[in-house]
Parts: sequence; C-alpha cells; structure tokens
Amino acid sequence: MDKARKRILMNRPAPEVADSAGSVAEMPDGSPLLANRSVSIEDEALLHTRSATSNKIALLTVFGGIGGFLFGYDTGVISGALPYLRDDLLVHYITDKTQLVWIQEVIVSAAVIGAGFGSAIGGWLSDKLGRKKALLLGDVLFTVGALSMAAARSPNALITGRAFVGLGVGLASVTVPVYIAEAAPPSVRATLVTVNVLMITTGQFVAYLVDFLCTFLPGTWRWMLGVAMVPAIVQLVGLLFLPESPKWLASNGQAAAAEQALRSLREPEDVEADVAEMQQAAEAESKLQSWTLLRSPVVRAELRVGLGLQILQQLGGINTVMYYTPAILELAGFRDNRTALLVAMLPAAVNSVGTLIGMWQIDKCGRRKLLLGSMACVIVALSMLGYAFHLAEADSPPVAVGTASTCPAPDCSTCLHQACTFCGSADDPMAAGICITPREQCPASAKQQLHPYTSGCPSHYNWLIIGTLMLYLAAFSPGMGPVPWAVNAEIYPVQLRGLGGGAAATCNWITNAVVSQTFLTLIQHLGGSGTFWLYAVIALAGAVWVYFALPETNGMSLEEVQDLFHAKFGGGSTSRLTPQQPASVEEEP
Repeated sequence: MDKARKRILMNRPAPEVADSAGSVAEMPDGSPLLANRSVSIEDEALLHTRSATSNKIALLTVFGGIGGFLFGYDTGVISGALPYLRDDLLVHYITDKTQLVWIQEVIVSAAVIGAGFGSAIGGWLSDKLGRKKALLLGDVLFTVGALSMAAARSPNALITGRAFVGLGVGLASVTVPVYIAEAAPPSVRATLVTVNVLMITTGQFVAYLVDFLCTFLPGTWRWMLGVAMVPAIVQLVGLLFLPESPKWLASNGQAAAAEQALRSLREPEDVEADVAEMQQAAEAESKLQSWTLLRSPVVRAELRVGLGLQILQQLGGINTVMYYTPAILELAGFRDNRTALLVAMLPAAVNSVGTLIGMWQIDKCGRRKLLLGSMACVIVALSMLGYAFHLAEADSPPVAVGTASTCPAPDCSTCLHQACTFCGSADDPMAAGICITPREQCPASAKQQLHPYTSGCPSHYNWLIIGTLMLYLAAFSPGMGPVPWAVNAEIYPVQLRGLGGGAAATCNWITNAVVSQTFLTLIQHLGGSGTFWLYAVIALAGAVWVYFALPETNGMSLEEVQDLFHAKFGGGSTSRLTPQQPASVEEEP
C-alpha cells in the first residue's frame, strides 16, 4: 500500500455499521462495530489524480532536462573530437603550433559564443513566446547544427555548425531552469531544477563514452558530433505533450489556461491556494512594464546576485576541465587518444555523482550553505591540482646531451614551453629524449621508437593529477554546479524571469568563452600549475563575495523569494513592487 493510500486510510473516519433496526451494531464488549476501512471512490480518484500529477511533473522535468543533456553533451563531445580533428580536418595546421592552438580555441569558442547570443535572446523569447516554444526552437537549431558539423568539409563549415549548436544550447540553458522552476512545487523546486544540472553532467559522461565508441568507426569525429541530434529530436517530440508554464500563462493574461496547466502539475488540495497566489502576483506585476522593473533597486540587486554567481561558476575553471579533459590528460603525459578518452570518463562520472549529492542536499541544507561549502573545497582542490602539475613539470624527462636536438632545452617541460616538440621513448617514457622544432618530425631510430610529445610530458605524477582532478570535480559538482542555476531560476519577478535568467546565462557563456579561449594560451605561458593556481585565487575572492551577497531562499515560494529581496534591498518593504501601504488591523473581539 502506497503512502498516499495509507494517509487516506489513517485520516478517514471509519463508518459505524447499523443493524436492520437502524441502531448501531455493537461488539460483545459493547464497542460499536466499525465497517472495513476501505477506500471510497472519491479516495481512489484522489490517488489517481495525485499519481497523474506526479507523473506529469516527472515527465516535464525529464524532457525539459534533455536541454541540459544537450548542453553537457556539446561540452564534453568536442574535447574528445579535437585530437581526431587535428589528424584530419586541421592537419594542415600541424606544422604551426600557434595556429593550431588558435583554431582549436576558435572551434571550441564558436559554440560558446553562439550559446551566449542564444541565451541573450532566449530570455526575451521565452518571455514573449513561452517556455515551450523557446525550447522547441532550440531543438531545431541544435539539430541543424549537429547535421552541419557531421557534414563539414572545412574548418569554417565546422565552426558554423558549432555556432548553430551553441544557439540551441543557449536557448535551452536559460529556458529549462525557469520552465522547471515555474512548474515545480516549492518544497522540491531546487531539487527538480538541479535535475537539469544532473542532465548536464550526464551528457558530459555520455559524450566521453560516445567519443570512445566512435574511435572504432570510420569518420570518427563526424559520428561524435552528428549523433547529438538524436536527443534534440527526442526532446522536441516530448515537449509537444507537456503543458506550458502556468506562471507564464498567468502573467500573459491566460488565467483559464494557467489554472488548467497548474491542475495537471499540483496536488488537488494545493491548486486553489497556488492559483490565487499566482494570479495575485501576476496582477501586481502587470502594473509595471519589464523595463520599468529594471530601474528598481531590488531587481538590480537580484541581477547582481544572479549574474555574479554565473560569472563566478565559470571563473572557477569548470569548463576548461570539461572542454579540455583529454588535452589536460595529454598535458599530464597520456599520449594515446583512446586511453585519454577512457581515463576522461572517470572525472565525468565523479561530476555526475557529485551532482546527485547536490540534488539530495540543496533543499535540505539550503543554497547558501551548500555553495559556500563547495567553494571552500574547490579552492583546496584547485591548489592541490596546481601543485600536482608543479611536481609533474619538475619531473619531466631530460633532453639527452649530444643528440640531434634542434631546439635547445634542458628537459621536456622547458622544450614544450618553447613551443617545440619533445621526442621521447615509447618503451621508457622517462628516458632522455630530444627536442626539435615543431616543423620537424621525430627521427627514426633503430634502437627505439620515438613518440612526439606536444602538449605534456611523461611524469611519475600522472595519477596524482587524475586524483586531484576528480577531487576538484567532486568539490565543484554538489554546490558550484547547481546552485547558480537554481538561484537564477527563482529570484526574478515573473515578468523578468526569462530576461533575468537570460542575462545571467549570457554572462555565464561570455565568461565561459573567455576562459575556454584563453586556457591553452595560459597553459603555454603559465604551465598547468600556474593556470590552476590562478583559478584558485579567483575562487577564493568569489567565496568572500558570496558570503556577503547571497541570501538564503530555501523552502520559499517564488512569490516569497520576491518578498525576501524587497525586505533586504527595498528599504525594509516586503511589497513586491511598491512600498508597502499601511494596513488596517482588525482586532478580534
């Protein structure tokens, strides 16, 4: 017997059984005889309604979350495709390391820039057209982009396809959290919004798995990039059977449709109160235009919090890890592409498990505490990751004296920092090798096979780097991953929820583009150690800001969150839009 049925049986008064004369039948001890406590037709209908409601919310969360899956898949898949693109579509850049680094950063950043633009217009589109229509448009753009990438015959065509995919991802990244937050009950709102983040991390893991499987197919990278259209089509079909956001419908004057949508997403006993609160908020906010609201000090405070959290998330270095995990592993000395992809699944799996922990805790311990705890652990993990790279750089194999080296350097690490190539033994990676200019090939040797190292050097500390990388993701994923999205989905007025979330997501993508565009360059100039220590310093500064800037919104309805910000930033007023008017209080006789 399920919990709802038990609750009904416990609370339902049991009827007394009357005899044929109309009196109440008694037991031998004189107590009234009670009928069997069976569930009435009304109770069964209530249970059926609750079950349908739960299923509809679950379907909405899952199908909406596919937008997060697309976000994660695109983030992860390109990292596995880059090594194979270097050997095929980018092969003519191989003799110029600077140009090769630049074109790889452009390919990665094209989707990020597209996503920034998509999220900027996505907030406006989701406010004007509705959450569902914005997501459907994103699916179409993502599908077109995936097909374009799979068929690309030049770097420019690939970059164009990446930009289309980015537009679709940007629309999804701003719309999905708002769509789920507006449909979810307050008690589980952050947990359900975090499902979107779980789908992002799951998409990243699946991307590495698909990347690995596609290494056994001809046209490797084309399969990696093209298969992304499948989940986009699945989401498009699924959304056709789901309701529009009831809060969006109410804010656009469609009260009857809003109530109908809400009845499919709420327990029957909660519908009337939720409808009344939703309509009251919509009527109050409809008195002011969106651009008028932007002049409010409360809304500006909400934007500072929302935009700041998204910028901070990216400055913590997360997507450099997700975009470039195989490259980081090459930097750590893993020279085989397939091996690097296999090992890359470990950090991706840790990221998914950490997000599950965040889902479990975010509605229990609250957004603020979870985020601050996560950031403290991230600072420690980034410092340790930088130190692991420092040990690895100091442990690199030497350049053999009196060999055919054409690029003077004492060891492998110095050789690569000079943009040269280190030729090391394939049998004994720590043996002395030679350093050559990037335009040369490693010389053939009768004694040993030489392997070119262009990104990172062999080291005894490879597994320390992997361990600290997973520690970083375990620290990041429960708090810094989901909290910025959850907070941005709940802190804005309904008329600005899409626009505010879009502005925050745009800041996320712009910062993402800057970080991803500069990562390989920072590695060239600062090395792995200096780069991750820089991210640690930024995370420390961000933790101080979060401590003073972020209020707790745990357990509040979306309307109560507005009251919280008005009380904190509106001069003590709890009115959502205007200073609170004196209310007459009638004393009870």
